[in-house]
Amino acid sequence: MLTHVTRNEEQWDAFVLRHGGGFLQSWGWSQFQEAIGRRVFRFRVDRPGEKRAAEGSHEDTIAQFLLVYHPLPFGRRYAYVPRGPIVTDEDGRDKAADYLKTCTGALRETIRREGAVFTRVEWPWPSGDEPVTREDFARWGFAPVRSIQPADTVIVDLAEDEEKILAGMHHKTRYNVRLAEKHGVVVREANRDHAHLAQHDVDLFWSMLDETASRDKFHTHPKSYYATMFDVLSPKKSQGLRTRLVFAEHEGRAVAAALIGEYGDTVTYLHGASLGEYRRVMAPYLLHWSVMKDAKKRGFAHYDLWGVAPTDDSEHPWAGITRFKTGFGGRRVGYLGAWELPGDVFWYTLYRYAKRFRNV
Repeated sequence: MLTHVTRNEEQWDAFVLRHGGGFLQSWGWSQFQEAIGRRVFRFRVDRPGEKRAAEGSHEDTIAQFLLVYHPLPFGRRYAYVPRGPIVTDEDGRDKAADYLKTCTGALRETIRREGAVFTRVEWPWPSGDEPVTREDFARWGFAPVRSIQPADTVIVDLAEDEEKILAGMHHKTRYNVRLAEKHGVVVREANRDHAHLAQHDVDLFWSMLDETASRDKFHTHPKSYYATMFDVLSPKKSQGLRTRLVFAEHEGRAVAAALIGEYGDTVTYLHGASLGEYRRVMAPYLLHWSVMKDAKKRGFAHYDLWGVAPTDDSEHPWAGITRFKTGFGGRRVGYLGAWELPGDVFWYTLYRYAKRFRNV
């Protein structure tokens, strides 16, 4: 099978969407990663002996994956495949497993050639739907590690009518949506038509996010990360993955915000913030309900709340956000998590040893 670096955005996204891939394997996500200074490769794996493959048709492509390089100490780096590879199952599940094994070989060859310490892969399938077993992953040389992306999430089906979606929510969530309406909370989208106003809204989102992170004790990316995401993945620049920034306001002041992504038939809640002093007006509840209603009207089928605890354990660090998100109903989905494939055994051994003593 032939492995190519591809440069065709339309064909890339068509393959990802046709075979159930998500935004983390989209062309737009790779452009965003490049914009924040990371090196990215876009690989496709084709059947051998096909003239069309050499011409870049993609009709004989059986797999695709983005490979993003991240830095490590001492000038080293690792390769990361977020929710990939995307593999066709049109030839049957057994063939899909063979294609995945071929992708593993391509990954191993690539990281050795590029001198990467390891590849971290977060497989794209929900648990129970994978074409191969965890034992297969281990036999191919992978070891399970802690995930980068949320391994568990809640997805709301937007195909139902609004009343049924509301009925599927927890009664306290419905109450809080109505309470926010009674408090006069209104929802608006960030202005993208004027550069000055767009920058103001990005600055506003960042200030809210920074306050939220300090209050709830979680880490954020630098401000430039969110500004670049908002810019590079605007509808004017990206035909596939697009982002929107939405605010909930109370008496003219933004009190909650969400940065969301749109790809294929799914809207995903990527990052959010709220002001603690306005907790009583319940703005985040109306914000999410408004996003869901708007997504439904524009033809999207799913709203992915992007990240919950694997169980309802009240002691879990994500217990509070899990109660909030599961209150909107929907179904819980768990993915296979992250796995690492060593490239340079010496440096990988040092890396794993260092992980025991510090967060590398």
